[in-house]
Amino acid sequence: MSQVKDPVCGMLIDRKTAADSTSFESQEVYFCSDQCRRDFEADPGRYYDRLERDEPPYTVTEGLAVPKFGSAGSGGLEYEGAPKRHGRR
Repeated sequence: MSQVKDPVCGMLIDRKTAADSTSFESQEVYFCSDQCRRDFEADPGRYYDRLERDEPPYTVTEGLAVPKFGSAGSGGLEYEGAPKRHGRR
């Protein structure tokens, strides 16, 4: 069961049995009722901070893997080393 939170009323609902949904910034947003969807569509900025977003667990930049803050076992920055370069530049 994949539960999400309705950004308007805060109710936990199952994605598959949600009463309604809409797309916002290329992401599907689920609602417990048609009324919650209408309230959201009338003023999405009001509920923007309540939206659940899919975020990667870490970001890779120039050989560093930076775990998302608060991720289990992160212990801070972890150095993975830069990729080896082959050939001439």
